[in-house]
Amino acid sequence: MSKFLIPTLAAALLAGCGAPTPKADASGDPRFAGLDQAIRVWRADIIKTQAACKGAAAQPGCRSFEVACKVEREIAPAEQAKGVSAKVVAGMSWEAWSAAHAEALPVSGFAEFTRTGATWSRSAPLKGDLTTCQTFGSKA
Repeated sequence: MSKFLIPTLAAALLAGCGAPTPKADASGDPRFAGLDQAIRVWRADIIKTQAACKGAAAQPGCRSFEVACKVEREIAPAEQAKGVSAKVVAGMSWEAWSAAHAEALPVSGFAEFTRTGATWSRSAPLKGDLTTCQTFGSKA
């Protein structure tokens, strides 16, 4: 056996002996475990609540959802004291049917996600810029 293979195998075996780590999101960071699911719930809520997304037989509703950006936000000491462990702003784009134009037009939305314990909560919709993932002061 190679002198490099033995330490690698030993490390792999020892890694299995530790406490289980929380399942991370696509970023691989366990602080964001569950964020991808929270974003999927947001998408489903958009489809349920946006008039353009409800569609009809002649209207396709909303399609082509894509998370365009995610940016971690700083957690204030008062929030940390309340158990907040992560804050992320996410921007998503999609196409929504426009009856006035008789075609699907691009739409975007932002939300801030806050993790307290193992639970993610979502802010009211925010306005923002998908190219910078910066949100603006007012709600959408």
